[in-house]
Amino acid sequence: MRGKLLSLLLVALLAAGLLAPTAAAQVREMEFVIITHSATIDFWIPLVKGAQDAAAMINAFDPTVKISVTHTGPSMFNVAEQVNIMENVIQAGVDGIISTLPDPTAFDEPVRRALEAGIPVIGTNADAGPDNPRLAYVGQSDYDAGRTLARTLIDHIGTSGKVAIGVEDLGHTSLAERLRGVRSVLDEYPEIEYTILQTSPDLTIGAATFETYLIANPDAKAIISVDANTQSHGVVIRNLGLEGKVISGGWDLVPTTIENIKDGYTKFVIDQQPYVQGFYPVMALYLYHKYGIAPANMDSGSGIVGPHNIDMVIELAEQGYR
Repeated sequence: MRGKLLSLLLVALLAAGLLAPTAAAQVREMEFVIITHSATIDFWIPLVKGAQDAAAMINAFDPTVKISVTHTGPSMFNVAEQVNIMENVIQAGVDGIISTLPDPTAFDEPVRRALEAGIPVIGTNADAGPDNPRLAYVGQSDYDAGRTLARTLIDHIGTSGKVAIGVEDLGHTSLAERLRGVRSVLDEYPEIEYTILQTSPDLTIGAATFETYLIANPDAKAIISVDANTQSHGVVIRNLGLEGKVISGGWDLVPTTIENIKDGYTKFVIDQQPYVQGFYPVMALYLYHKYGIAPANMDSGSGIVGPHNIDMVIELAEQGYR
């Protein structure tokens, strides 16, 4: 009788949840941190959304984990500040780091220290190169994408004429590779005269730089950028009355550039599809922690966006995917 009463009591306690282990006790909480350069620009919106969407999908699929994703980084391009932020994130003991690596050597030691501390690191968007110990890199093949940009430009202007090429950060590894790709194509055409301009993530400075060039070179056929400063082209072409006379091309689907394409000021941009650059690293970190599957490199592609597909892109951009 006593044993029966004890059994009934245990059943009652379990039913009430008093002795059952709580769901929270069984869940492994994992914190992944995204670290980007120039972290305040609109470009990162779809990348962060991709990462958070991946985390939400995993959390819904696997009740044993709860993944959270946060985003940080210097407000403007500053390698030393970004390295310092990474060091702080490592000290905080997070479960995974997804970081742009826009310098060929500065991130080698911080990434190595993270791995030694048991924190997996995946590079995204900008890569330091294969000598960096990061486990994998998810992003565009910058050199090939630069060649795509140059070939698309030639489709618009032909094989002769003056062109300005804007570069925000001369020490930025991805931008250097894009520029190398652009030049490799343009150098095949001796009648194309190109000038490399150092602009800035500051759009006001970028616009002023392009405006100065166009005033000094009224016969220029195009201005292009290998970065998101492409969005400054619209105000320059509008202010100087050069719509239809000077071709604008460049990089990234930030809101202003989307509007410039829609309004006819920019002819085309290369879309590196940043949603993918956030989504896949989170999936890879989860698989690494859950099953020990090593992350793999992934090319996020080089889509071309222009008047032919801008309406579809706008619809997706409003939802945060492009």
